[in-house]
Amino acid sequence: MLIQDIEALRRDEGIEDPELRDQISHLKRGDYVKITLVAAGSAVGGETVKVRITSIRGEVLRGQLVSQTSSPSLSDLTIGYPIVFRPGHIHSLSSRPARK
Repeated sequence: MLIQDIEALRRDEGIEDPELRDQISHLKRGDYVKITLVAAGSAVGGETVKVRITSIRGEVLRGQLVSQTSSPSLSDLTIGYPIVFRPGHIHSLSSRPARK
């Protein structure tokens, strides 16, 4: 599994998002973000998933997958799967999931 470097993709397209960078700088444990996962060797664009942040140490964020992936190539990633990522991987911020 790879995590898409959304910041590099935006930069390559000439897209600057200072508002997102500012929001990312204020993240804390328990916040939710969206990142895009790509299966290794996959030609498909990937799947955007919601992750709950469990730890932030400098530029290294740790979190857990909040919902089951729908892509067959990522089916081994279940709810609670640990993910280590960095700010450049964050696609967007997300709200807490609705309680059932």
